[in-house]
Amino acid sequence: MGRCGRRRRLDNHGLIAMRNRWKFAVLSFAGLLLASGGVAGAADVSAYPLSAKKQTLDPASDTMPAGYYAATTLAAADADLAAGNIKSGVTIFGKAGTAPTAPPAPTAGGYWLLVPGDTNLGTLDFYVQKYEAKNVGDVAVSTPNGWPWVSVTQVAAKAYCEALGQGYHLVTPCEALTISRNIENNAWNWTGGSVGSGGLWRGHTDNSPANSLEADVTGDPDDDPYMGTGNTTPSIERRVHQLSSGQYLWDWSGNVWEWVDMTCTAGTGAGYWDNSGLVEWTVGNLSDYEKPRAGPAGAYTSAQNAGLLSGCAGTGNVLRRGGAWDSTTNGGIFSIFLGNTSLSASVWRGFRCSR
Repeated sequence: MGRCGRRRRLDNHGLIAMRNRWKFAVLSFAGLLLASGGVAGAADVSAYPLSAKKQTLDPASDTMPAGYYAATTLAAADADLAAGNIKSGVTIFGKAGTAPTAPPAPTAGGYWLLVPGDTNLGTLDFYVQKYEAKNVGDVAVSTPNGWPWVSVTQVAAKAYCEALGQGYHLVTPCEALTISRNIENNAWNWTGGSVGSGGLWRGHTDNSPANSLEADVTGDPDDDPYMGTGNTTPSIERRVHQLSSGQYLWDWSGNVWEWVDMTCTAGTGAGYWDNSGLVEWTVGNLSDYEKPRAGPAGAYTSAQNAGLLSGCAGTGNVLRRGGAWDSTTNGGIFSIFLGNTSLSASVWRGFRCSR
């Protein structure tokens, strides 16, 4: 399981924790009543056999039946059980959720895709730019036309994304991991036609041509996934990955590296990023911290085109991901490089925004 933070909004995965909390509260209250001889509004303890201690909660109702406590509602016992804290489309103990699962659809920045949230990572739905950002009048625009906006620092990339408006930002590590894990678990993205079979599509990474590329600008924007590479199926140079929603994301691997909004702390053990050179995600010492935050769910390596981790060369360095046109086996959807400061820039590095 990843470490992307816990959501306040509750869904079906939150039932056990809530039930345990209520069970503890009810048992503690019952013990207090036994010691004190009861309180106003509570049933007389002596009037109930031992079997009456156990009360059943109805998943379809907010009501708590009377027992060794006064009858009340679950919502009164725990303020978290409120419609606004429960995901829309989910009902918990009779409370139908109203919390939106995604932010408002973007109105700036070009073409966007809605990425499904990942309950294992604790992420809700969010939007990401379909294409690497292009410089359109100093505005970060997702469009198939033109070449990626490069030679920008991570600091500048963050500013360009935030300039799109409220809620827009540079892709976060949790968002990047949500996208990559979604791609990993989709058979369409594997050369063998099933998850784990063959390898993942690696995008434009073979240095031929030795530059970044435009995306498909024809009438159907996704009908030529090898645009500009000179390759065709079954080449791993396919530049498009498919999300579980059926939407297509361009250049998530290859073309140019993409800045992510994260800094690293170098060291070993939980809380620190490995500070060695290029390593495979299957290396054992990555399992305590790095892999759950940035690596594949499966035991995949560069042999399956998953990418490599280049460790945190210095505390405060920032994350770039995905690889560039010349990365070859170093490229991949889980390719992570932590060797740059936030003020470094080059023609190999671009970015994209999310919301």
